[in-house]
Amino acid sequence: MTDSPQWAKRIRAERKARLWDVHTTARRLRAAAGDDGRDLPDHEALVRSIRRWESGRISTLSERYRLLFCRAFGLGEETLFARSTAETQASPVQDPSVVSAHVPAPVDPRDLSAMAAFRGADPQVGGGHLYATVVGYLERDVAPRLFGGSDGPSAFVPAAALTEMAGWMAHDAGQDTTADRHFSRALDLAGIGGDRQLEAHILGSMSHLAQHRGRAADAVQLARRGTEMLTATRISAPAMEARLLTMAARSFATLGDSAESASLLLQAERVLDDEPTSTPSPWVGPFDEGSLALDAARSMLALGQLREARRQADRAVALRSGNRTRSRALGRLLLAKVLLAETQVGEACHVVLGVVEDTQSLSSLVVTRQLADLRGLLEAYREEEIVAESLTVLAEALEERRWLYQWGGSERGPRSPAL
Repeated sequence: MTDSPQWAKRIRAERKARLWDVHTTARRLRAAAGDDGRDLPDHEALVRSIRRWESGRISTLSERYRLLFCRAFGLGEETLFARSTAETQASPVQDPSVVSAHVPAPVDPRDLSAMAAFRGADPQVGGGHLYATVVGYLERDVAPRLFGGSDGPSAFVPAAALTEMAGWMAHDAGQDTTADRHFSRALDLAGIGGDRQLEAHILGSMSHLAQHRGRAADAVQLARRGTEMLTATRISAPAMEARLLTMAARSFATLGDSAESASLLLQAERVLDDEPTSTPSPWVGPFDEGSLALDAARSMLALGQLREARRQADRAVALRSGNRTRSRALGRLLLAKVLLAETQVGEACHVVLGVVEDTQSLSSLVVTRQLADLRGLLEAYREEEIVAESLTVLAEALEERRWLYQWGGSERGPRSPAL
């Protein structure tokens, strides 16, 4: 019996190194085909073909599928389908547990400039104001380069990063089903583009969304997938690792596992102090001490550890400057919840009224829903004069902000982007 062809071993090694199962690989191949994916076999037939190819029972692979595998893995044909022994030894993946940590260069500096502009504006004005702009940029400036352009697989990286950003903006506007679709699509695009740091980052975003939607166990698994990807690719990205550890810690807190949550938060604090040895991907969003403090406060509040929740919430607010309107507001609103839990009602009202004042032009349904939650919590203290006054201000503010949310309470979401 003849040995399996080297290309069969390589595609299996590349798949396993990326922690993809054959179903994920089938989806990635279909995504790599773009509009031509309609001509591919159905999902189950494609899965069976992938298994046959990896088994080595087929000696050659058609040019179409060679190109699709190259695009999905972000590798050149001379690397993935090299025929000679020398070429095989030069392949970047020899151990199935390790895949290249290479970060593709940006296709067009305009994409990075656009990303920086959106990222700078988002914390100040909110996702509700920016979502349509980001989707418009994706459809107009990025999508045409994905299929038929000269950029190759690296064009998929800015597409992934901006699609993930659109997901966060949809989430900020209260459209979590739309956000989930964006995140899933972004993960596929990042896989095709070959930016493993961005893939791990998107898994962290998916973990956050799962936690927000009440699926704590799923959130833990998504965060762990991101951490495993960093380990498998030997990427040193302390901030991203800390973010993933923190996402898992929040979910364990929701599940009532205080020991595991505390252990992961301590680990995240230590990791965040490390210096990265890998070149950071320019497409990955920041995670800093303020981010860690906010999530640590959420975890401690969920566990009923009010003293530590108060300390972390104070720290989160102190580390956020005035131009970070949304994240500073979220920190202060969390602080208000801690104060109410400590029955410091007057101080909580003072914090809430400050947030109302500072977020008048912010289009963030996440912040508005937090304000609505606090209004409900304050109802128990309505007999106190300061609370009655605060409730009146809150009611007026919430009524005024309704017009900002053109998507309303529906999960239909806006028109999906071309990506």
